[in-house]
Amino acid sequence: MVNFKKVIVACSMLVSCVALADLSNIEPYRGAQLVKSGTEEAALIEVPLGKIRRSGRGWEPESVIRVKGENSYSLYKINRNEPLSSVLAYYKSVMLKGDRRLLFECDGRNCGSSNAWANNFFKQYLLYGADDNQMLMSLQDGLGDYQVLYINQRGAGDIMVWVSDISTNATGKADFEVAAQFDVQDIPRIRRFLSDLLPTQHVVGYVSSKAEAGYSAISRGDRFIKQMQLGIGERLQSKVRFINVADMGRASLGQDRVSFVYILP
Repeated sequence: MVNFKKVIVACSMLVSCVALADLSNIEPYRGAQLVKSGTEEAALIEVPLGKIRRSGRGWEPESVIRVKGENSYSLYKINRNEPLSSVLAYYKSVMLKGDRRLLFECDGRNCGSSNAWANNFFKQYLLYGADDNQMLMSLQDGLGDYQVLYINQRGAGDIMVWVSDISTNATGKADFEVAAQFDVQDIPRIRRFLSDLLPTQHVVGYVSSKAEAGYSAISRGDRFIKQMQLGIGERLQSKVRFINVADMGRASLGQDRVSFVYILP
């Protein structure tokens, strides 16, 4: 049975987080030249958890975690004489050191379109290269902060490395965890996620939506919930409690998406 006091706390903390970030413990590859670096304060940041794909008129990862925080990022260029395999192996080793937990990893064409990652997601055209040469990793450390790494080799041979550290400034362990986030109409992936839950696990699905073509955000959210309930079937409905947040959480939850949160006993 869902503890609704925890649901309210989870929802409140989910849509309002603060953050700090630090890249000092991620040592760059030898000879890497810093092209640019910066910090986005109080920004809405997406941590990718799936390959990028076309969505409507744009592109987005199959699944993301959205957090508010501070995103510290660095973009490096590595000389074309360095073997790509050595660079990839080095960063895999560095990123997995310490208490970081791998959330998602892909390489080559399994990541999707490099052009979409470079220009649509990271908005850094210098990251564009061959689909076969790319690698992406998303991780989370023991403090609850996230790290995202993307590497690709450009046509001229230079290897570009993007590293970001997304801090949520967690002051303690919360009694909930953002598990996954999907487009509300991606029923197959929603079914798969719910089917993979352990027998003792239950989740709340926060359904965000926007007003459109004569329908209010609330009415569209209700419609999405009915569609998902029909799509997942009666057995899986017992694993989830859907809550319609309409457009109240759009800054953190996006639009027309369902965000699943674990509710612990």
